[in-house]
Amino acid sequence: MDFILRARWFCVTLVVMFQLRRLAWVPAVLLFALNSSLAEVKPPGNASRNAAGLVTEGASALQQGNSVRAKALFQRAVVLDPNNVDARTYLGIIADRAGELTEAERQFAAASRAAPTSPEAHNNHGAILFRLGRKGSAAQEFEASIRLNPNQAGALVNLAQIRFAEGTKEGLGSARELFLRAEAIAPDAEIARGLVVISLRLHEPAKAAEEFLRYQARLKNAPPELVGPAARTELGTALLEAGLFAEAATELEAAIAAEPSNADRVLLLARAYREQKNLPAAGRTLESAVAHGVESGTLYAMLADVYEESGHAENAIPAMRRAIQIEPRSERYRFRYAMLLTDTQAPQAAVIRLQEALAEFPRSSRLWFAMGFAQFQDNRSEDATRAFSHALDLDARMFPALAYLGMISVDQGKVPDAIPYYRRALAVDEHSPVVHYLIAEAFSKLSPPNEEEDESHLKRALDLDPRFQRARLALGKLYLRSNRFAQAAAELEGIIHDDPKLAEAYYQLGRVYVRMKKMNEAQAMLAKFESLSKSEKEQSESQRRDIVRRLADVRF
Repeated sequence: MDFILRARWFCVTLVVMFQLRRLAWVPAVLLFALNSSLAEVKPPGNASRNAAGLVTEGASALQQGNSVRAKALFQRAVVLDPNNVDARTYLGIIADRAGELTEAERQFAAASRAAPTSPEAHNNHGAILFRLGRKGSAAQEFEASIRLNPNQAGALVNLAQIRFAEGTKEGLGSARELFLRAEAIAPDAEIARGLVVISLRLHEPAKAAEEFLRYQARLKNAPPELVGPAARTELGTALLEAGLFAEAATELEAAIAAEPSNADRVLLLARAYREQKNLPAAGRTLESAVAHGVESGTLYAMLADVYEESGHAENAIPAMRRAIQIEPRSERYRFRYAMLLTDTQAPQAAVIRLQEALAEFPRSSRLWFAMGFAQFQDNRSEDATRAFSHALDLDARMFPALAYLGMISVDQGKVPDAIPYYRRALAVDEHSPVVHYLIAEAFSKLSPPNEEEDESHLKRALDLDPRFQRARLALGKLYLRSNRFAQAAAELEGIIHDDPKLAEAYYQLGRVYVRMKKMNEAQAMLAKFESLSKSEKEQSESQRRDIVRRLADVRF
C-alpha cells in the first residue's frame, strides 16, 4: 500500500486492492483507491502535542523509506497518546505492508475507536477486515462510514464488492445501487466495468450492452490494470458467453492488439466473429495468428471450420491436416478430417485415413460412425451397415448411426425394417427434426401408407425447426394426396416465399392449383418450374443429400 501526506495533520490515503470473486464464467478485478483523509486530532495538552511531533517525524522517515525508524516513532507517539488516530493509521499501514494483517487490523480498529465520527477511519478498518476474510464485520464498518459521509465513492465501492461477492440476486442488486451512487460521485471506468459485470451476472444482456458503452467511453483514463490484456480478455469472455458478440469482439480485439500471439485469445475473438456470421474477420484473425508463428491444433481446427463454413473446403482440408500433425493423439481431429474428406467427394480417401485412425483408436464410436458415413456416401451399403452397427455396439445412444441404418433399409426396399431404427433414434433424441422427417418418409412408403403417422412426424419436425423446408414440402404433398388442397397450397406458397429456388415446390403447387380449378395460377407455377435452370432443378431433387449432410452435422 502507498500513502500520501496531506495538509497539516498528515492525513493518509490508503490504497487497497479488492478482487471480485470468480463467478462461474466471469472473473473481474476492480482496483479502487480509498481516500482516507482522517478527522483532525484534538489539540489538547503536552502529551498530544509531543505525540503529534513524533507523528510528523515518523511520517518524514516513512517518506524517506526508513520504515523501521518510522514505526518506532509512531509507537512512541501511541505510548504518549493512545488515541492518536494518525499514529494508529500509520502503524496499520506499516503492518499491512509487512503482511501482518492481524496487527494492522488491531491498529485500524484502535483508530476507528479513537475517532468514531471519522468516516475515513471506519473505511480503513473495513478494508483490512475484508482482507482478513471477515466480510460481515467489514460491511458494518463500510456502512458506518457511509452513514457518516454518504458521498464517499471508495466506501460505496468497497461495500458494493462485498454485496457482489454474496452472489445472490439481492446482493447483486444492492451492489448495482451502490456502484451507481459511487459513479454519480466519481465516475470512472472501473465502476462502469463493475456495472457491466453485475448486469451480466443478473442475465440482463440489454442492460449490460448499454452500460458497456459508458465503460468504453471512460477507458481513456483507466488505470493500466483495467486496460491490460488480461482484464480485457476476462470481460470479453463474459460478454461472449452472454451472447453480446460485438461487445466481446471489442474487448478481445484490444487484448490481442497487445498480445497477438496468444492462441487462447485469438480463438475467443474468432469465435465472437463467427457468432456474428463474420467469417472473413474470423478467418483473418486466425490466419494472422498463424502468420505470427502460433502453432496450435485448436487454432488450425477452428480455421478449418471457418474455411468449410465459407465454402473453401480446399483450404479446410490442409488446415485440419496441420491440426492433426500438431496434436496426433486427437481423436476428434481425426474424425473431423475424415468428415471433411467425405464432404468433398473423397470418401475413399476418408476410409484410408479412418483405417489409420482406428488402428490407434479401435474403440472410438465416432470414428466408426465416420467410417460408416464415408462408406454410405461411397454406396457401400453392406460395409456401412457393419461400421454403423459397430459404432452402436460401442455407444448405443449414437442416434445418427441408427438413422443411417434406417436409411440403408429404405434404400434396400426394406421400409418396415427402417421404422424400428428410427424409433430407437427418437428414443435417444426426440428433438431431432431430421429423424422425425425420415420416419415420416418411411411411413409414407409403406403399403398402404400410414398417413396419420406420416403427418404427425412431419408436424413435429416443423415444430422443432420451422425453417425445415423439406419437411414442409413433404407435408404439402401429403395434404395434396389427401385432397386437402387449401392446406397444401398454404404450405407450398410459404415454401416458395421463403425459398424461391426450390423447384419442386412450384411443380407441386401447380398440381394443387389444377385440382383447385385455378388454371391460370397453375400454368404460372408450371411455367416457372420449367423456366428454372437445370442446376436449380437438380438442387431441388437433391433432398436426400441435404438430409444426409444435415444428419452428419451432429457433433459428438
